[in-house]
Order: sequence, then C-alpha cells, then structure tokens
Amino acid sequence: MRVVHLCNLPIPEAHPNFGKIPCHPGRWVLNLALAQRAHGDIEPELVVQLPGATRDHETVIEGIPVHFVAAPDRMRSATLFYFDTRRIAARTLALRPDLVHAHGTEDCYALAAQHTRRPNVITAQGLFFIINAVVPPRLISRDTIVKFTERFALHRARHVIAKSAYVAEALHREFPRLTLHRIPNTFDPRLAEIRTEKEPRLLVFIGTPVHRKGLDLIANALTEVRRIFPDVRLWVFGDQPGATAEYEIRVKERLTALMGERVVFHGILPALEVARQLARATALVAPSREEMFGNQLIEALVVGTHGIVTEGTALAENVRLFGNGTVVPQEDAAALSAAMLRALQQGAFPEREETRRKIFAVMGPEVVARQHADLYRQVLHEA
Repeated sequence: MRVVHLCNLPIPEAHPNFGKIPCHPGRWVLNLALAQRAHGDIEPELVVQLPGATRDHETVIEGIPVHFVAAPDRMRSATLFYFDTRRIAARTLALRPDLVHAHGTEDCYALAAQHTRRPNVITAQGLFFIINAVVPPRLISRDTIVKFTERFALHRARHVIAKSAYVAEALHREFPRLTLHRIPNTFDPRLAEIRTEKEPRLLVFIGTPVHRKGLDLIANALTEVRRIFPDVRLWVFGDQPGATAEYEIRVKERLTALMGERVVFHGILPALEVARQLARATALVAPSREEMFGNQLIEALVVGTHGIVTEGTALAENVRLFGNGTVVPQEDAAALSAAMLRALQQGAFPEREETRRKIFAVMGPEVVARQHADLYRQVLHEA
C-alpha cells in the first residue's frame, strides 16, 4: 500500500535552503513512516511544503523518500491556501498514492489531501478552533483565516485521527459527524537506548516560544525557585536565534536578566540531540496554556526525565496515563514553582522504568503502525 504523508519536517543539511528559512522542528511523521515501513506492508513517502524555499528538493531520509516542495512565503492564508492546495495536491497525485494522510489542518495539507480526491485520512493537530478560544487572535489575522479553512476541511472530512482524548472530545462536540480514531503519535525507538547521568539543578523547556507554550510562566516561577536553589539552570530548545516575534524577544530578555549565564538558548537542534540533552535534566517543564498531544513530554518520559505540565491539556492526560509527572493548575506561578522545587529536591524518580514500559505498550512503533494500517484498510474498503 503506497501512502503519501503531507506533513512538516525539519530541513536536512543537504537541502539548498538549509539554515536560511524557518522550518518546523518536529519529526513525528517521519517516526510514523519509519514504523510503517518496519512493521507492515506500507510504502510511505513524505511531501513537505517549504514556504520561502528557492526550489524543490528530492531526498531520502533514513530510508524514507521525502519530497520538499518550494512555495512562496507571502499571501498564503490571505488566498485561503488556494495555490498551496493545488500545488501539493498535484505533487501528491504524481506519486500515485493508494491513500493520502494529511497531518494537520493549520495549513494546506488537509485541504490538499481532499483536493486529490484520493482516499484520505486527517490527523488532527494544531486545531485553531481550540487554540483561538484559549489565545484569541485579532479579527483579521492568519489565525482567524486558518480557523475558517480548518472548519471547511473538517466539515468535508470523514476519518480523522485524534491523538488524545482531549482532542477527540473537542472534535466530537464541534463536528459530531466525523468518524474519530484514537491513535497517538509514536516516537523514535532510539530514544529507549539513551541512558545518562542526571545533572543536578537542571530544568528543560522544549517548544516554540509563543504565548500558548507558557515560557513566560516558567520565568514567573523561577523567581521563587532561585531563592531556594540559586544554582538552578534552564535550557531552552526550539527558540529562533535572532527572533523578531515580540513575545519571544521579551521572554528571552526576561530570563536572561533573571538567570544570566544559567539560562541557555539552544535554538533548533536535531531531535535525537535534544533528547540526549533532555535525558540529563531533572525535569521537563511544559506549562502550556493549550496542548493537543505533547511530543516533548513523551520523549522526556522515554528518556527517564520527570515532566511538569499544566491541567486542562493533553499533557496532563498523558501524565495521568503513564506517570512520572506532576500536573499543576493553569496560570499558577506558585504551584509551578512548588512543583519545580519538589523535582529539584527529589532528583531521582523510581517510577521512570514503569513509565517507559507503559509508553511502549501504548505508543511503541509497532503498535502505532498496526493501528494506522488497520485504519487505512478500513478507509480503502469504504472508498
């Protein structure tokens, strides 16, 4: 079965625009493709649009064919992704897929999958009808437009994968006619091989520094933490060096003023390198105001690092499911600092091995690959 995944992916060094244009740091779709190739009869290929790229680029990453498609980086949402949709649909059809799997509704991928008129599945992630309710956008903005195109795609969709109960419940309320499938992300199995000594007083944040991810809440809580542990350190992964976004500039300046050399902004690094650094930390701190799955938490738990997360998100759902984590209320700096202090004082968490076992049982590569294959066969049978 030939399956084409429409998705985001980090830019490889061989790409002519490597290091010159922004890219998404997540590789979870590549992890899924690797699992599908290893544990079934699926032939996966990835199509990735890169706005701002100067030309298309064909490559193979870890054995998976990847097609990077260049696109303009202006007026995309203003045109309701009209040209993006047709560009990606045409590139996808040229690969002659049996089924198209679109990852996300926050751009053109869901629209493009539907435009191919091939059997298709959508994985729900970055849902703007949820995000905009938590962080209201301007009336005329990209986020407002994306909420409109997302609604258009979901009204026409049939089979949608929800990666958490949090997402499934929201989709069922808003789009009750959808056929929902609960399948989590999988992870790079090499994470299970990472074993390293913990460094005392080290906390980690992973994610794009935007208001939704709550890095400012960490800055609030660290004031009290530093009073007890003045040697506490914070490593931030996922920021953009030379960022122009007001929020990122402001929160990085605040953390630097608060912690000096004890805060390090690592930027965007390869996922496996981030995991190796994460394994050295006492805790991952992820106080997201909204989060639909939280790959960073799963990776932390797999490498044996405690997770501190916020209530009302899929992060909290996964901590309750797997353990080795602490859930704190939203927008509560005192509770967040208390959780960070407890983690720093405890240092070691004996439940981490049991947590790893649970994660492999629920979202190990073979398990998730089988669940996707079963869904694909169902969709093709109905087509």
